[in-house]
Amino acid sequence: MPKLKKRLDAFSDAIIAIIITIIVLELPIKVVNGTVNFRQLFLSIGIYAVSFCFVANMWYQHALVFDEVDTITNQDVVRDLIFLMLLSLMPTFTRLMSTDPIRPTVMLYGLLYLILIGYFQFLAHGILRQKYQSDEDFSRIYKSIYGRKSSRYLYVIIIGLIVLGYFIPKVAMILYIAIPICSFLLNSQEREEINDMNALPADGRQRFLAMPDSDKIRFGKMIRSYLVKNRNRSALNTPDQQQAWQQLVQQAQTEFNISEEDLTKWFAGHRQRINRQVR
Repeated sequence: MPKLKKRLDAFSDAIIAIIITIIVLELPIKVVNGTVNFRQLFLSIGIYAVSFCFVANMWYQHALVFDEVDTITNQDVVRDLIFLMLLSLMPTFTRLMSTDPIRPTVMLYGLLYLILIGYFQFLAHGILRQKYQSDEDFSRIYKSIYGRKSSRYLYVIIIGLIVLGYFIPKVAMILYIAIPICSFLLNSQEREEINDMNALPADGRQRFLAMPDSDKIRFGKMIRSYLVKNRNRSALNTPDQQQAWQQLVQQAQTEFNISEEDLTKWFAGHRQRINRQVR
């Protein structure tokens, strides 16, 4: 049902935008006798930042999942609506915690956080499995959305914060903001790695997968930096371009033990991807 998928995408985007709007409208910021309680003001803004980052990260992952498939089933529609229903509780739980950051409100916020992440991973798993039957392909796409490591420890971190909220609720409330920000930044970086890998031919993809994580990051940055700087020039047709290419070849050979012949083959796919990004 491709048409229904487009309408569900639009509906989901609209609901998430409304959720973020309601979160900020429900913040308990009041002016009493011409005086603003700045402590309450900054606390409320901080809690809004936590919820905004969380909801924005959910939207980002939701967009990535649905962008991978062309059609969806009725079951997917029902599951996505349940996810949106759970996500729409975020403004209420945000208001509760910002009004009075005590043990029950902070722990309830963490519990909703945990339920949402778990349910969305269940939703994403079901949708992606319909397209990617191969375990290797499914793992590659799943990691591009959730990362290799962040999802592995996310549940432990959230449960730890819920427990911390029982003893020191205000500290747990502050630490909530680190999770969505770190998750978003890490996943964005790892998605670049997946794009780097997809641009390679089969032999290059295997070499890339065998690299240590630090080398994958450096290799991707090296290629992207070269292509972005030289995207408006025809390949190897000027002395400056030839010099830049030889520097790239030398760096690839020295740091990654990649020959000029292999780099030339790998280079074509990367050039096409970067050109699409900068248009």
